Amino acid sequence: MTATDPTPEDTWCAARAAEVLACVQRQALEHGRIGEWPAWHVMPYASLWAVESKNRPEWMGWWVIAGDLPTDVLAAHDLPTPRDAMRAFGKRWVLHGESLDRGDVPPAWAHLADDALPKLAATLKTRGAALQVWADDAASWPPEEA
Repeated sequence: MTATDPTPEDTWCAARAAEVLACVQRQALEHGRIGEWPAWHVMPYASLWAVESKNRPEWMGWWVIAGDLPTDVLAAHDLPTPRDAMRAFGKRWVLHGESLDRGDVPPAWAHLADDALPKLAATLKTRGAALQVWADDAASWPPEEA
């Protein structure tokens, strides 16, 4: 390996950046720049990316989570830190999983086969709970966010 070769972390983060771009495009979000590097990450599990607001340049408009979990996006207006975003994704996913368990299937997931929904519900609940635990673990965050 030479000094110019990408590290495994560089390669992993570049792949997550591509997922983030695909997510904001799929969601048709009006946005500015996407962070060049995750705002927070633990390879190979999760990364949180700041996405600039198109209407307010230099301000964060969105958070996107990507990694060994569903790629998802949240508006950043009440989520000033990556830790806040992690907690919000976790809560959202647990609630979505519980809704699926009750048979409430949002239109965005109506195309999924009925037998896929229990697995999706379980994934959302377990990953959501894990994100909340991670968000609550002060050791996982820089001192200014702990």
